Amino acid sequence: MSNKTFDYIIVGSGTAGTVLANRLSSDPSIQVCLIEAGPGDKTPLVHIPSFVGTLMFHKTYGWNYKTTPQSALGGREILLPRGKILGGCSSTNGMAYFRGHPKDFDEWESMGNPGWSYRDVLPYFIRSENNVDYRQSPYHGTDGEMHISHVRKYNPMITPFLEATSSLGYPRCEDFNGCMDPVGFDVRQNAIHEGRRVSGVTAFLKPVIKRPNLTVVTECLVNRVLLENNRATGIDIELAGLRQNFIARREVVLCGGTYGSPALLLHSGIGDSNELAKAGIKTEINLPGVGKNLHDHPSAVVQRVCSNSESYGISWKALPRNALSVFQYLLTRKGQLAGNLFEVTGFLHTTEGLDRPDVQFVFMPANRPKPGFPFPVGHGYGINSVLLRPKSRGSVTLASSDPHQAPLIDTNFLGDDADLEPLLRGMRIARKILDTPQMNKYQGKETLPGVNVDSDEELKAFIKANMTSVHHPGGTCRMGDNEECVVDSQLRVRGIEGLRVADASVFPRMVSGNSNAPTVMVAEKAADMILGKTPPAPIDPG
Repeated sequence: MSNKTFDYIIVGSGTAGTVLANRLSSDPSIQVCLIEAGPGDKTPLVHIPSFVGTLMFHKTYGWNYKTTPQSALGGREILLPRGKILGGCSSTNGMAYFRGHPKDFDEWESMGNPGWSYRDVLPYFIRSENNVDYRQSPYHGTDGEMHISHVRKYNPMITPFLEATSSLGYPRCEDFNGCMDPVGFDVRQNAIHEGRRVSGVTAFLKPVIKRPNLTVVTECLVNRVLLENNRATGIDIELAGLRQNFIARREVVLCGGTYGSPALLLHSGIGDSNELAKAGIKTEINLPGVGKNLHDHPSAVVQRVCSNSESYGISWKALPRNALSVFQYLLTRKGQLAGNLFEVTGFLHTTEGLDRPDVQFVFMPANRPKPGFPFPVGHGYGINSVLLRPKSRGSVTLASSDPHQAPLIDTNFLGDDADLEPLLRGMRIARKILDTPQMNKYQGKETLPGVNVDSDEELKAFIKANMTSVHHPGGTCRMGDNEECVVDSQLRVRGIEGLRVADASVFPRMVSGNSNAPTVMVAEKAADMILGKTPPAPIDPG
């Protein structure tokens, strides 16, 4: 396979890469190569939804990234799971399907990105979706590759939890992706179909894997993008222990994700010239925005333990139910193993004057797993409060010129003090919900942060000492029309022909929710741009 030539080379087989491989190879005259650093997705850990906890920090199927010591968190290093497997993070994530708030995309357009408003991108969301539950909604698709649905059987704690939120006056939101202002609580939809994960591989890649014009290469490390006269001409790779080049006649498209795509640009000599010099890399294009603007969603938890065995967990009380669920799943692909455990969520304005929710609440009808063991032991429940619009910004830089070495990822969590206040408000709301009569019947004992941690200062100290990420990073190859941006609104890397980026790294600002669905949308739109297709007519569902 040495020095093989293709029309398009896609680097990264994650959420975006699998979509692009499908769409670009739909023309049999176009030769497409999809590159993945990790192995195939044959392991059952990928496909059984409830096994999601086994994949997040898996040594074989992940990149094993972590942050640099975080100054605002007392020097803590936060683990950053990213999928290193066919399908990327779509094979390892929590399977939640939420597109973001419509105003997120209008904001993208206002930041110098014509054609990216909500009415412009809604057709692309619809294109990829096959929504099992909303067949008549103008917001949803029914003919796409991604099967989206509600879990068919919820944990018994979901009903009292939703009753608790309603008793406090919080609204219900039946369809978080089917309105112009998703606010409130309800069960959420997931990328799960017939009891199995819907990944980029199962939805977009496997149905077309036998196309003669599509080549998929796994366990292949890309060292750098080859450049000639400010044009991308291919990639320098390591495959089966051999160093070789793959040539791209038309374009190279980077889909390595928020950490991988900027790192590959930097290894290719595209980035801030001063930083490249420190890493011992010759500057090809001085593009200071590469790796900047990193932001992610931090979260803080309120957790309680209880003796009631309704929650998911391993215990003697739950042993008969858990044993039955194994046989139920094997025979019917139904039951608790067919879900992702986190079945209900909510979005709220935690203060006045906001134009969209600033905190997401994720109810967990389970005890928190202990470090090193992916399943909850014992019983409990809790609420994660997730900051949706952080002000803190970090960066991705290189540790050295060696592409085998992980990049330096400084998320700068809570670097801006303003990020603490919404998390604090979220934790107080979480406690308020769990203190309602509907939830008090479980007689939970608070273990995090603990009943004695109650003042603002105590709670802020707890957040700094215990906050984690919910793993929605973006922004490091920002899309826009100014010098701080890496790609333009057509996703073309500035100053270089034949090179694009299409993944969550191009988000100018992270969406107010999960990142998988909007990344699929970006890839759908990128495919039209690359193929020169006229974009679909904008949709005004309201």
